[in-house]
Amino acid sequence: MTTTIITCSLCLFTANVLLAQPRPPESPSVYKIPQELSAGEGLDPIEQPDSSRKVYQKKVYNGDDLAIYIIAISTGITNEFQSFPMEEFIFWMNGKAVVEPANDVPFEVHSGDFFVQAKGFEGKWNFVDNGGLHLELALMAKDRPDSTIKSPISKAMVIDRNTISGVSELTTEKEVVYRGVELMVNMLSTEKLVFQNLSQERMIHVLNGILSINTEGSNAEQYFYPGDFFVIPAGFRGTLVSNSLQAPRMLEIFKNKDS
Repeated sequence: MTTTIITCSLCLFTANVLLAQPRPPESPSVYKIPQELSAGEGLDPIEQPDSSRKVYQKKVYNGDDLAIYIIAISTGITNEFQSFPMEEFIFWMNGKAVVEPANDVPFEVHSGDFFVQAKGFEGKWNFVDNGGLHLELALMAKDRPDSTIKSPISKAMVIDRNTISGVSELTTEKEVVYRGVELMVNMLSTEKLVFQNLSQERMIHVLNGILSINTEGSNAEQYFYPGDFFVIPAGFRGTLVSNSLQAPRMLEIFKNKDS
């Protein structure tokens, strides 16, 4: 029996054209900060002039716009600033501090607090001795305006615990918590976010609920839970969806490029 092979020149031409088409670049992946680093494990010791003072840190994210560190330092010490050089978003994970602004009343910062340290802050941070190490996550903008440009606040702004706890009702899906000269902090509460081509990277912290993220071009689905920190990179394409009974709450922090 003779087998006849019939070729379709149009089909071959079409296939070759399709193969020759440039594929769209893959969407960059979401990066989750490992929990062991958030717990203070695996940090690098930083040599200090005073051997009794211990400092450990790890740069856990180094992007185009943002740098994120986990830092641990000795308690029972005081840091004094003439003019703090940048804005920082900080999650205070362990310990307590009594803050003494140069021209304002003292206040306290405790474990579990979120706050923005003001650029230009003058005063003291007194780390209350608990026999261990203070631990924090600190986020800052990579490029910053010069030192003469100060924050709209003069001292650290601790984010209201009612806002963090969901007691303060949000009137929109996205509300500005802080608008500074270097950083923006928003509170998000939404069932779904679609990213077509994210203009700049941002860190997300999950306050409640369960989130899943599908990255365009990937079959893998990532899940994030309360307490997780993750970075959505610039250029990201994908969908963030709530897997909870109620809309999740999350903090969104990114560089303020409009200042």
